This record gives sequence, structure tokens and C-alpha cells, in this order.
Amino acid sequence: MTKRRFGRRGKGGHGGGRAGGVFGKMAGHLFPSGGRGRHGGHGGGPGGRRGAEPRRGRRRGGTEQSQARPNDVKSTSDDPIDVVTGEVLLTQTDVSLPGVLPLLLRRTHNSSYAAGGLFGRRWASTLDQALEIDSAGAHFLGEDATVRRYPQVLLPNVEFRPTAGPQHPLVLTSDGGYRLTDPQSGTALHFPAPGETTGWTRLPVTAITDRNGNRIDFVYADQVLTEIRHSAGHRITVDTAPLDDTGERRVTALRLDDVTLVRFGYDAEGNLSEVYNSSGLPLKLSYDDEDRLTGWEDRNGFWYRYEYDDEGRAVRGTGSDGFLDSTLSYDPENNRTVLTDALGHATEYRYNDSGQVIEEIDPLGGVIRSTWDRFDRLLSRTDQLGATTRHTYDEHGNLTSTTYADGTTATAVYDDRNLPVEITRPDGTVWRQEYDERGNLVRLTDPLGAVTALTYDERGARTGVTDPLGAVTRAENDANGLPVAVTDARGAVERYAYDALGRVTTYTDAAGNHVRFGWTVEGRQTFRTLPDGATERWEYDPEGNEVAYTDPLGQVTRTEYGPFDTPTTRTRPDGSHLTFTHDARLTLTAVTTSGGLTWRYEHDAAGRLVAETDFNGRVLRYATDAAGRLTARTNGAGQTTTYTRDALGNTLEKRAGTQTTTFAYDAMGRMTRAVNADADLAFSHDAAGRVIAETCNGATLTLTRDLAGRVTARRTPSGAESHWTYDATGRPSRLETAGQTLTFTHDALGRETERRIGTDTILSQQWDVNDRLTAQSLWGAPSRPEDQARLLQHRTYTYRPDGHLTATNDRLNGNRTYTLDARGRVTNVSAQNWTERYAYDDAGNVTQADWPTAPDAADETGPRTFTGTLIRNAGRTRYEHDAQGRIVLREQVTLSGKRRRWHFHWDADDRLIGVETPDNTRWRYHYDALGRRTAKQQLTPDGRTAHQTYTYTWDDTRLVEETHRTWDQGAAGWNTVVTTWSFLPGSRRVAAQETAVSPVDGARTHVVRRVAAVITDLVGTPRELVHVDGTVEHGRQTPLWSGGAGIGCPLRFPGQYADPETGLHYNLHRYYDPATGAYLSADPLGFAAGPNPHGYVPNPMRWIDPLGLFNCHDERDEDGRLKLYRAPGHGNREAERYGPDPANHQGHGSDVHLGNSPKVAQQYAEQGTHEDGYYEYTMKHGFEDAFPRDEYFRTHDNKPGEYQWIIPREKIPQFNSYIDHDRTRWWNYRQGYSWED
Repeated sequence: MTKRRFGRRGKGGHGGGRAGGVFGKMAGHLFPSGGRGRHGGHGGGPGGRRGAEPRRGRRRGGTEQSQARPNDVKSTSDDPIDVVTGEVLLTQTDVSLPGVLPLLLRRTHNSSYAAGGLFGRRWASTLDQALEIDSAGAHFLGEDATVRRYPQVLLPNVEFRPTAGPQHPLVLTSDGGYRLTDPQSGTALHFPAPGETTGWTRLPVTAITDRNGNRIDFVYADQVLTEIRHSAGHRITVDTAPLDDTGERRVTALRLDDVTLVRFGYDAEGNLSEVYNSSGLPLKLSYDDEDRLTGWEDRNGFWYRYEYDDEGRAVRGTGSDGFLDSTLSYDPENNRTVLTDALGHATEYRYNDSGQVIEEIDPLGGVIRSTWDRFDRLLSRTDQLGATTRHTYDEHGNLTSTTYADGTTATAVYDDRNLPVEITRPDGTVWRQEYDERGNLVRLTDPLGAVTALTYDERGARTGVTDPLGAVTRAENDANGLPVAVTDARGAVERYAYDALGRVTTYTDAAGNHVRFGWTVEGRQTFRTLPDGATERWEYDPEGNEVAYTDPLGQVTRTEYGPFDTPTTRTRPDGSHLTFTHDARLTLTAVTTSGGLTWRYEHDAAGRLVAETDFNGRVLRYATDAAGRLTARTNGAGQTTTYTRDALGNTLEKRAGTQTTTFAYDAMGRMTRAVNADADLAFSHDAAGRVIAETCNGATLTLTRDLAGRVTARRTPSGAESHWTYDATGRPSRLETAGQTLTFTHDALGRETERRIGTDTILSQQWDVNDRLTAQSLWGAPSRPEDQARLLQHRTYTYRPDGHLTATNDRLNGNRTYTLDARGRVTNVSAQNWTERYAYDDAGNVTQADWPTAPDAADETGPRTFTGTLIRNAGRTRYEHDAQGRIVLREQVTLSGKRRRWHFHWDADDRLIGVETPDNTRWRYHYDALGRRTAKQQLTPDGRTAHQTYTYTWDDTRLVEETHRTWDQGAAGWNTVVTTWSFLPGSRRVAAQETAVSPVDGARTHVVRRVAAVITDLVGTPRELVHVDGTVEHGRQTPLWSGGAGIGCPLRFPGQYADPETGLHYNLHRYYDPATGAYLSADPLGFAAGPNPHGYVPNPMRWIDPLGLFNCHDERDEDGRLKLYRAPGHGNREAERYGPDPANHQGHGSDVHLGNSPKVAQQYAEQGTHEDGYYEYTMKHGFEDAFPRDEYFRTHDNKPGEYQWIIPREKIPQFNSYIDHDRTRWWNYRQGYSWED
């Protein structure tokens, strides 16, 4: 059974940083309670076999305040035990059907709860929610095992609030019934009037409604719940059976039509003892004679046990093989509890007389302090360093302000329906919102005045979005509010079909192509079939862990698991495998390859990484402050970098030896300036937070944006201008640069089909039904009016079923075929008079490489030797590395015996700062604070002056301009050549290159300008330049890993720039050697970036690495599967449980954005439009093939180290099909502090 956590973990990030935010969603509960009471059910009879129906004070142990405290504000052990009360907690979801009003059926065990019914005495559930009426008032029994008392509910149509817990008002309705409303979500639970039909004292929930009139009804026969009916048409049959002759009943199954969703079994005392899923195997539960949970055994045979003391508190937890063992020592006289984990590390919790944790002391002595109001709302949190974040609330529990540790404040204003209408962010910018009479957001105005308008149907499902520029996207929805047809602003229509459980079964794109999906009962994908019939399949163990992925070729990747669904081994189709080792806290401690290489991790008592040893024996060490933030990093060469941070955790200063870098930020935490010895970098933002100017050493790049945020004009430091125009769907339609025009035509699926280059040249592109590029044709104007267009170039691509390229036919460069191994790596390239051969080891090193070379070339062909992942020899080339794993010497030996040596010099950030070449030429390289190269210089022999210089201009992480200056001794001046590149918006594919040549510096009258369109291949590598006169400059035939060459453009594989002085390609964060297909230094992200820290990509015709960080700060699970993070828009938490909802992504800007780290998702709580938490989606194997990085992966808001995946709306169903739904996690987030539901 998957480990789940309710409470705070104390794992860093407590500084109240801006990324946490307060205004996480516009119309939702900014600080959610554990049980929102959104769905209810029948109380089900007496409270257990060991006693009559619970009386007042026996519904649950503890004080009135602790009874009402939501689970999400409790502090717990790993397998949840409340550290204050000792209660054992366990929450499970039995049914989840999507819709505007989702149908969710949940259960929660609490060892002190005594008011359960349909699942046993200690179990609360959606089906057991009820009001109990007695002389002390009305007591609400929530699905999360909370109990809230309303002392007075005597006057009709008057709101009464509970004495403790979330302040949801209870109203006595005119008909004598009751209505309990969540004022933030707008959902209400309805209870009947007391009477003979439903009972006099225990009133079951009879309905749930929302603001739009959607309704869930609970149907009873003789006071027994028999069915749950949704206004959308769902009918959940509730099978129950009598426990004995007392009349007690237990739920035995939940069914939807003819599908059994879940089955239940019980022990002799009526406690839930077995939960069966579609595997047919049970999760087994055991209890003591007080009906308290004493353990569980999952469907894979792994288990966990609990022990209680005489006070009924859990004092020990024991897991299979010792995993997650814990002990708790209680000291109620001093209001403290000590939790000792499986490694013997102790965390102390101190609480006030209300049972609220006010201090959490980690094993290293760091203290987090909190204050609360009487309703368990957080008032302040002070981190281990003394930084304090404070909050205020209104009388309805709405969060009205947060003051951060740096003194800045965010505020929110609400209407009388508790919907936020004005949010002011710390920088003073204001977001405004308007709603219809039902509470649906209909108008959103950003700080620039840009307005997005929305419309809805009678159920509250979104039917239209009008973007700030007036483009309209419309949707038709089914009864659940799920879109069945979406029409974009150009009239293209996509269609969706669903199964009875609301999962997409068929997606039909605007061209009529179908993608089909299959699912298990629990919502785990079993297959995906593309339009051409290629099918991927997934298999799961009884616990829902993916154990096998079969690609369209039938090749299988298998994963094995240990306790708590922790991966232990992953075996690839070629038989190679990775083995994962974890400590008793389930922290990853080692990864071992099938070749015997091991990567090890060391952690301190607080669980923070303090050292790692890579496959090559390199040791990296880390130091953190008391809050867990990095303060120092020492690399394998002994170079140490230290960090100084502000109260919000932003880095203010970075020091490495004598080098110092400083940073400054605005009130929103956006970087505004970064200064190091080489560059003074400054950013300007508009009111919506978008970059509009970037200045480096006085040279400014300016960006003009429309109201939708798209760049419409750009001016580089040299004065080169480019202007973009877009169609109604936001796709580029026109580029004007240097007096030349390129126009773009897209098909209904958004694929570029034609590009007109000036008036005389046309690029046409064809695609297959799987969205793969199949042909590129370049046509020139006829030589004579009566002639036909001239074919200048033609290139075709052929694929195997899994999408890997197998052949290219190129009119100018000839035909090539590719032979691949089981892992998709190229082993043979065949062409006329050209053959390449490659072999690989288990780690992915290229161990043999052969291609045609000149007779006396000093090449790298032939066998290669490695130590771990460090290359030692490649053909006749030898390499030496320093202790950090960086190449410091490359020595080539020609057939004639000549030796050629390059010496490389590095700084503490693994940036190449100097090179001496074989002819004794010296080069120096300069970088800005973000790691982007800003200049390179060829120095005189004395190293004091430069013969020639290159300066570079960047737009985010794309190189957009190069200025090359060479000294003309005869003219006593500088010759200058400026090359400017224009990229397709949101892409790494260059579209145009402009070159301006000035024979002497400053003589602008002699500037000669040339403009050429750039044609890129399948992955985005430039292959042809098309000049204004229609001539085509094409590259020569080069080896697989070279990235192309031979045209007047230094750009190579996306993100790479060729340095002729070294033969290397500068790749932003690293340097790539096209001769070896590998990097000169290790990936700074370590093993998380991939199993080979020096490797490029497995197949350069399929993947790219535009940043020199193969997985670009990705988060992955131990099995190597990518994790993505997303904060849903307000009110969409349930709608996005299984992935983004296409209905919520209409109109311009309808793409889905997902962060590659929690940090990215957390920031959207700041914008006033999102939930106060985020989903963690684990993607299945195959996702990165279906969504290649060059198309879908970008930096996030130009922020260093932050990246995002951008998924077009039409790809949402395909994207969702790759989510491993069983591993989806929801993280609540408040003020730099996250914890899992």
C-alpha cells in the first residue's frame, strides 16, 4: 500500500518564501480544511458492536477542538500517527467520477473515532456523514472523522457556526431540514428534518449540491442507503448486508451499472477487514479488541503494524523489513511528543493546551514555530532561522492578507459569497475578477487591463473563452460537464468520448484521426492506440504499480517493487537494469547499474543530502542552514561555492574562491539584477510579470508583447528588429526581419504545412496521422514564367512503429538508413559510399564508433575505453580528467605521429573559462550570472589583449545575436560582423538568420546586410540556408553525433553553437564534443538527469538537450519516471485529479503549463487564479518519446533553474493518458510549507 502523509514533515522550505503564496485560487478555499464536506452519505446505524449508538462525548475521543481539527493541519509520522493525540489515521478513496460536481466516495479511519457505521466503528466515510441532534446542539460527523458541534441551530434561515474547526455555516431550512455549506467551494450538504422516516437524532446526508444546481442524491429504503444518484446520470449501487440481528449493516460493494468498483469484507466484530480492487485481491486490515487498526497488509504482501499504550495512543509503528519503523514517546504533562524514526533520529513536537503544534524541533535542533487561532487557522510561522510569515482572516475564514518575512504583503477582498474579487500582490499589482449569479468566474482582468471572458452552460461547465484579443474558443459538454467537442478560434473541432467512469476512450483530432485509450476500473491506463494502429500497453501489480510497459514494437520494460510501492529494480528491453537501494526511511541511498557502477547518497539526521559519490568515484558535498537551504557546495576538485540568502530564501550572493556574484529581486521575487565579474545583467518586467527587457553590460534586448503576452516585436543590441504576427489561435503567421518577410501556414492541427520565404521560395511540409514530420520540400520560382516551380530540396523521413527514425531520403545529401537497438540507439548508418557503426555499453557510453575519415586525420574513430562514464581513449585521441570529472587535456595523434593537444580550464561552476589550442592560441570565455556565455576572446600570447572577440545576446536561454570583432591591423580598426537569429515563438527552431558586415567599427555606412531563412530538420538542427535570391546553401554529410555542418550558420543541435577553435559545441550549461557524442563535464543535476552524467541523448535523431542539462532540473521517481507539477485553476482541483481538463483550456493561452519542479507550481498561488496546492503527476514510460523536449519544454518566466512543459490543448487527452494515476499526489502549500493530503 502506498505511503500517504497527512501532516507536516519538517523537510525544509519553511522560510515563508514568496513561492508559497497565499492566494492560491480565486474562488476557492485558500486554506483548505481536511474534510470539505463536499459529499455525504447515510450514517448507517449504530456506532459499533461494542456499544449502543454513540452518546455525546463518545463520538470521538479528545477535546472538542481536537475532534474538529482537519487532518491536513495535523503533524504525523510517516505512516500516519497524529503526534499529539496518538491517533492512527488512514484515508482511502473508493470512487472518483469527474464532473463539474465530481462524485467522490472516501473513507477515513481514526483510532479514536467512535461514530462509524457502514464500515465499522472507527471508520468515517462519505456514506456515513450525518448530523446528530441532542441537547448540546447539532453535531456534524464528517467524512474525515472530524466532529463539529453547532450549539444553536434553532432559528430557521439563520447561519450558525461551529464551536471549533472550519467555520462552515449550518442553516435550519424552512422545511425543518438542515443545510451545511462550504462557503469557499460553494457546495452544500443537505440533511432531512427529524422524523420517523429518517430518524429523530441521527440525520443522514440526503443530497449534495453546488452553486450551479448539480446534485448528488442519496437514496434510502427503510433507512438503508441503496443508491447514490448524480444529476449527470451516474447511479452508484450500494450493496449492504446485515451484520447480525441487531440491524447493523455494512457496505459490501459499490457498483456502477455492471461494473463493480470495489468490494469489502469484515471481521466477526464488524470491522472493515478486506478491500478488494479489480485485481481480485484484498488489502487486509486488522484490529484490536477496541476496534483500533493494528495493521494492514497490502495486495503484494507487504505490511505495517501499530501498537497502542494504555491511553489508546499509538506508540510504535513497524513496517515490512523495518521500513518506516517509528516510536512515539508522549509527555502530556509538558505538552510534548518525541517521534523517533526508523534510523533512530528524533523529532520533538511541542503543542499548546489546544493540541496545536507550536514547535517542531528536527533531529539537528532546528525549530519551526507556529501560532494558530481557535479555529486551527495558521496565524504565523517562523522558520528555523527566525523568518516569520503572518496571516489574517475574515469572519468567514477567508484569508485576507499574508505578510512575508521581508515585510511585503499580499491582500485579498471577497464578495458576500466568499469569492475573491480583488487580489493585490506584494508588488502592488491588482488582479480583478467578476462572477455570474451562480458564482462562476466570467471575467478576469490582469494588472495590464487585459480581460479574459468566460461563459458556462446550465451545469456550470465552461462553454466558451474569449481571450484578451477577442479570439473565441467554444466547447460542448456532456451531462457531467466533460467536453465532447471543442472548437478553436479558427473553427477546428476536436472531439472526445468517455467511458462510464469519465475516462477518455477516444480522442478525435480536427483532421478526424482517432487515438484510443483503455483503462482499469481504478483509472490506470492499459493501452493507447495511435491513429496508425501503433499500440503501447501497461501492466500493473495488484497495488496498481506499473510493472511492465510494452512499446509499439513489443519491447518490454519491467519494474519490481518493495514495501510501500518503492521501486527496487528496473529492467530495460535489452536486459540491462538499474537496482535501487533505500534506507529504512525509504530515502534513496544507492543506484547500481547492471555493469556494477554504483551512485551513493548520504543524508544527515534531518534527511538532507550531505554528500553523493557518483559512478566515477567523484564526491560532492553539501552544507545547509538550519532551514535546509543550501549554503555551500564542494565539488570533486575541492572547489567550494557558498551561498547567502535573504529571508525568503532567494540567493543574494554566491562566492567561489575570489569570484563573487550578487543578485537582486523585486517584491514578487523576480530577479531584476545579477552581477558577476564578467557581466552586469538586469531584467525589466511588465505588470503581469513578463520580461520586456534584458540588459547585459549596457547592451539591451527589448521585447514588445500584446495583451496575450506574445512577443510581437524584438530589438537586439545591434538594432536588428523582428516583428511577429499571429493567427486567431496564437500560432505565428508572419515574421518580418531586415526587410524580408516569412509567412507561415498551419493545418487544423496546428502543424506548419507551408512557409513562404519572400516571394520566390516556398517550404512545404507533410505530416503523418501520428503528427510526425514525413516530408520537407523546398520550391523556387520558375526561371521563366511558362515553367513550373523548381524543386530545390526534398527530404523525407521514415519511422518505425515506436516513432524512432529509420531512414531519411535527402535530394541534396543522399539517402540514409538507421539501424537501432532495443533501446532506440543507432548502431548503424548506411548511405551511398558512407557507413557508420556504433556500439554501447550498459551505461550508455559509446564504446565503438566508426565513420569515413581522411587518411591522416587525427580522428576519434575506433574502439573507446572508459572508467565509469569518463572517456579515456577514442581511437587515436587520449583524454585526461580532473577530480571533478572534467576533461582537462585532449591529445590527438595523427597517423604520422604528430601530437595535437588542447588544455581546458574550468571554474567552480564547471564553466569552461580558458583553452590553449595546439597552435598555442589562447582563448578566454566569459559568462553571466545565469551561466550563459556572454563573450569569448582570442588573446595575444601575453594574454593581455584580444585579437578577436565575440559577444553574445540572449533571449531567455536562446542565443539570438553574436557580434564578432576582429582587429584589422592595416585599417587600424575593428571589422565587425553581427549575426542575429529569429526563432519560431516558443520553440528552439531557428527561422531566420540576419548578417550585418561592417568593415571598420563605427562605419555604419558600409554595413552590408544579408538575410537567409533557415530550414531545420526533424529535431531542429539547421540543414539549409535559403537566401533572398533563392539560392540554397546546404550542409555536407557528417556523422550521426556531429549536429550538422557546412552551412554558414554556427548553430548545431538545438541549443548548441559550434566553436571552431576547439571543435566543441557550446551547449549553455556544458560543452558537447561532437566527435565523441558526449559532454566534457558531468551533468550538474547528477543521476537525476539520467544514468550517464556525461552522455548526450540516447539518439540524436529523436531527442535533444538544448540546455546541456539532459533532464533540465527534472524531478523523477526511483524508476526514472518524470514528475510534473501543476497548480490547477481555482475550483479545478477535483477536475484535474486525473490530469488537466480540456474544458478548462479554451481560447488563446489554452495550453497547459506544468512545472518540472514543485517550485514552479508553487508560484501560481501568487497570481490569485489557482488552488492553494498542486498536483504531482508521475508520467509513465514513453511520455518523453510522445512529447519531445524540443517541442514541449521551455524555461519558466526566464527564471534561472526553472522549466516547464507546455502541452497544447489538443494534446491534453494524450498527455493525460501518460499519467500514472495511482501515483498522483496532492500537496497542500502555504507560505513555503507543503504537506501531502
